[in-house]
Amino acid sequence: MDAFTDRWVDKFSNVYEEEELADICWVTTSVSPVLQGLVIDQTIPRGSRVVDLGCGPGVHSTFLARHGMNVVGVDRSSAALDKARQLAGFYNANVEFVTGDILDVPLADASADVVHDSFVYHNVRPDARASYVSEVARILRPGGLLVMTEFSDRMSPGTGPIRLTADDMTLPWAEQFSVEELRRFKNLPTEKRPDQWHWLGLYRRR
Repeated sequence: MDAFTDRWVDKFSNVYEEEELADICWVTTSVSPVLQGLVIDQTIPRGSRVVDLGCGPGVHSTFLARHGMNVVGVDRSSAALDKARQLAGFYNANVEFVTGDILDVPLADASADVVHDSFVYHNVRPDARASYVSEVARILRPGGLLVMTEFSDRMSPGTGPIRLTADDMTLPWAEQFSVEELRRFKNLPTEKRPDQWHWLGLYRRR
């Protein structure tokens, strides 16, 4: 099973091979402000082993490593990982980047203190959500933290990722995770999307 929606597979599966980073609409030089806050208040404490699923060109992986985390960035695009290694190298950040699918992550059971998902789950096809939840639960240790930022149903209509409802954000996760925080927040605006309403989810592995 492919984890991602047909639109993602058809339009974006080779985007890192075919486009310059500057031309990819979701790639910015900005670290998510909510992720910065979680590091500042030590919700993600220094020394945590963080798995950054769907890490892309490594912006968040590099940020976390530079702030004292032991980071593994996972992506199925070798071209994205090449760019991620260049970014981490530029900042002298120690990040392990591995090729892997989000439904078959090449890491041991209970090997992560934190799993970070930045705009991955909202591209997962609904019939693959249960498999994704199970794989995240597998690699997180009991009591480990899942951090998710995703498109919310307050985003302006349009093409692209699924606009997730509160039920989408909670029901598939309820059996194996407890919700510590779930809220919408206004993220940095872009030219195409001046009103960026996203979800922040903090879930604790049962």
